[in-house]
Amino acid sequence: VYVSSFWPMEYQAETHRDLFSKEEISLLEDLNQVIENRLENKIAFIRQHAIRVRIHALLVDRYLQTYKDKMTFFSDGELVFRDIVEDPDKFYIFKTILAKTNVSKFDLPNREAYKDFFGVNPIHSFKLLAQQCSYMGGCFLEKIERAITHELPDLLGSIGLGKKASTLSCDTTGCGETPKNRYKKH
Repeated sequence: VYVSSFWPMEYQAETHRDLFSKEEISLLEDLNQVIENRLENKIAFIRQHAIRVRIHALLVDRYLQTYKDKMTFFSDGELVFRDIVEDPDKFYIFKTILAKTNVSKFDLPNREAYKDFFGVNPIHSFKLLAQQCSYMGGCFLEKIERAITHELPDLLGSIGLGKKASTLSCDTTGCGETPKNRYKKH
């Protein structure tokens, strides 16, 4: 929260001029930081989205694998799949995904979302992830995992190396001085 005026006129004598001017400077510095960190934030957002895409791909693959495992020659595919979608815990869909590396329970989507998802997208329109690998192109899941674990963090690190060393100058850090309370009346 910033307390500032941005009033172009002179402040009256009994106002807190220093507070207003310091808050104004603080706000402008923070806005500058937001602009400078825009690229880092974009990369972090892309990485988070890639994590969600990976988890979605793993879940759809698990639903499809469970469907194929439960189908027999005499089974009604519609009933089998409805049973899987209605109670994914009975088939350990989400627990299987949680057992995989780098999957947090907080990253898992809502189970109800997959009822809607498969209501719009029929299960027959998907292939298993293992069937989408090619000799020359590799596997989609491996590419996403490589982007999440290596490429995007490396890109973020390379951007950090390009920053100016002056950000840690004495002007910013005070060279060991303790920070002053800007809100305390002197």
